[in-house]
Amino acid sequence: MIIPLSLLVAALACAQTQDKGYVVRADSDTVWLDLTAADGAAPGRPFEIYTEGAELKHPVTGASLGRTQDRVASGSIRETSEKFSTGLLSAHVGPAVQAGQRARFIAPAPPAGPASAKTAQPGEPELRMPKTRGATLPFSVTSMAVGDFDGVKAVQLVLSSENSIKLYAYPAADAKPLAETVLSGAGIRILGLEAADFDGDGRSELFVSLYDESFRRFETRVMKVESGKWLKVAELSYLVRSYQDAKGARILATQQVQDDKTFPLGTIYPLAYKDGKYSQGSPAFRNRRADWLYSFTTAQIGSGEPAVLFLTSVHNLRAQFGKEHWRSSDDDYGQTPIRVRWNEKLLEFNPPMAVSYDEKGFRALYAVRNMAALGGLASPFGLFNKGELSRKSWNGLAFETDWKAELPGCAQGLAEVETAPGRREIAVAVIGAAGRSSVWTFEP
Repeated sequence: MIIPLSLLVAALACAQTQDKGYVVRADSDTVWLDLTAADGAAPGRPFEIYTEGAELKHPVTGASLGRTQDRVASGSIRETSEKFSTGLLSAHVGPAVQAGQRARFIAPAPPAGPASAKTAQPGEPELRMPKTRGATLPFSVTSMAVGDFDGVKAVQLVLSSENSIKLYAYPAADAKPLAETVLSGAGIRILGLEAADFDGDGRSELFVSLYDESFRRFETRVMKVESGKWLKVAELSYLVRSYQDAKGARILATQQVQDDKTFPLGTIYPLAYKDGKYSQGSPAFRNRRADWLYSFTTAQIGSGEPAVLFLTSVHNLRAQFGKEHWRSSDDDYGQTPIRVRWNEKLLEFNPPMAVSYDEKGFRALYAVRNMAALGGLASPFGLFNKGELSRKSWNGLAFETDWKAELPGCAQGLAEVETAPGRREIAVAVIGAAGRSSVWTFEP
C-alpha cells in the first residue's frame, strides 16, 4: 500500500488539539469558529475548513498517522470575541460548510498594529485596511454621533443600542462607557443620533431620534451630559438628521412623520434654537427626488449649483445636477436593519454619507454598502452579513471609486472626524456577528 506524500503532509500539518478548531455555525459566506484570540485568531488571519476521512496507518509499524483531509473552503478571520471568532469565506472547493467540520489556520498571525492597504489588481480600486479596530462592544449599534459632550475639548463618541446611549472616548478603544443610560418608555427604538452645540455652552447636545411603538409616534429627545450622567433637556415631535451644505458644514434638519396614509412625510426644515427652545426653522429644503430625511446630502461639485446626493428606492447612489444626473450601476448603497413599517410605507434609516472638502473644493464622497445575507434574499428582512466602505471622487463625468474597505457586517454609522487641527480620519460603526459591534477607523 502506497500512501501519497501529500496526504501524509496534510495529516502531519495539523497541530491543534482535537477539542478546538471546529465550525460552530455557518450562514452563507459567514462562519463562526470556536477559535479565539488565545488560539491565534486575529482579524485578517487566513483559515481553511476541511473534513476528515479515512485513517492513515504506517505500513510497517501499524501506527496511526492521522486521517486524510479534504479542504471544503477557505477564508479569513473578521472578528474575535471571548469564546469564538467569525470569518468571511472567500473560496469554496467542496460541499457546503456545516457545523461540526474542522477549521485551522494556514498562515501565521498578522503582526500587531494597523495595516494600511492591500495591493489592488490593475484597473481595480485599492483595498484599504483599517487604521484601528476598536474594542468589541456587547450590543448592536443603531447609530453613532461625534462631538464634545462633557466639555473636555476632545473628540468623543456616542453609540446607541435599541434603547440606550453610551458615551466613549474616541474611538471607543475601551468597551467601558464614560456615561450611559437607558431611555425611559416601553417599546422605544432608537433610529438615529446627531450632535451639535446649539445652546453655545461648549458642550454638544445629543439629538436622539426614536420610534415609540406604544404610542406609534416618532420623536427626538435632546440629551446632555451633566456631572457624568445623561439628562433629557427637551423633547421634539419630529426627527432630526444632519446633511452637509455646499461648503461641507453640517446642517441639522427636521421632518415630521404624520399618521397619513397618502402623504406621511412632512416638509424638511432646518432645526432652529431661540430663547432656550428648539423649533423647525426656515427655509424648507425642497427637492422632489430627495424627500426623506435619511436618504440624502448635498455637495458642491464643480461651479454650478450644489448637487443633491441621495439613495434611490432600489438603493442606487444618485447625484442630481439640476436636470442632469448620474446614477451608480451597482446597488446596495445604504440599506439598513433599522427600519419601520409605517402604514403602507417602509421607512429605512440609512447610515449617513460623508462629503469631504479641501482647499481646492470637493475632494471625496464616503458611502457604505450593506449587502444582504443569502445572496440578497434576506434584504426584505434587514439581514446583512457583510459591508463595504468606499471613497469616491468625481472625474467630471461620474463618481469613481478611489479605494474600498471590506467590513465584517452591517455599517450603521459613518463620519469624517477631525482628530486634531488638519488631521482627519473616517470612522465607521460596524455591527458584527452575534450582536456585537466595534468602531473602525480609516485613513481618508
